[in-house]
Amino acid sequence: MNKKILVSLIIIGVLGLAIGWGTYAYFSDTETSEGNTFTAGTLDLKVDGADNPLPVYFSESDVKPGDSGSKTITLKNDGTIGGTAKIHIKNVDNSEGTNPESETDKDEPGDLGKHLVLKIWYDAEGDGFEDDDLIVTDEVDDLNSVLTTLGQLGAGQTRNVKIDWELPSDVGNDIMGDIVKFDIEFILEQA
Repeated sequence: MNKKILVSLIIIGVLGLAIGWGTYAYFSDTETSEGNTFTAGTLDLKVDGADNPLPVYFSESDVKPGDSGSKTITLKNDGTIGGTAKIHIKNVDNSEGTNPESETDKDEPGDLGKHLVLKIWYDAEGDGFEDDDLIVTDEVDDLNSVLTTLGQLGAGQTRNVKIDWELPSDVGNDIMGDIVKFDIEFILEQA
């Protein structure tokens, strides 16, 4: 038999098999999943049960060396996903005020912010404040525009932040009559 005829017969056989194979049908069964949906979670920070505007937490007057105080603030994540709680001391504004005594440092804008110490605590476990809950200790001026991470705040969780303030007893007349103002911003970011 001629090679050309043999090759032609093989090609015809393969083509016939391919055509027959294509018309051959198997049983089949199809199932469909309909209405698949994604819903985005939410972060919803409540500070002492409220949204903006928040109250003024500190309005202290006649502060003198050696004075101190404290404020506890409650944070709640009313959202459906966990987040990281943060605090931001910002917009620090020192002013000289009125001082009836002579100052060694008469430079504006005032010195109270560089001496007033804040301690920020975060009750991460929800079991009361302990030594390891202290997040930062620093003067107000040094905290200006610093975003400080407090800790995790899960969906539906409530945790307390405590801000202690103290004016050291060794501060002299340089702060007499001075005023420091600042904003406290609370943030909850996706964990």
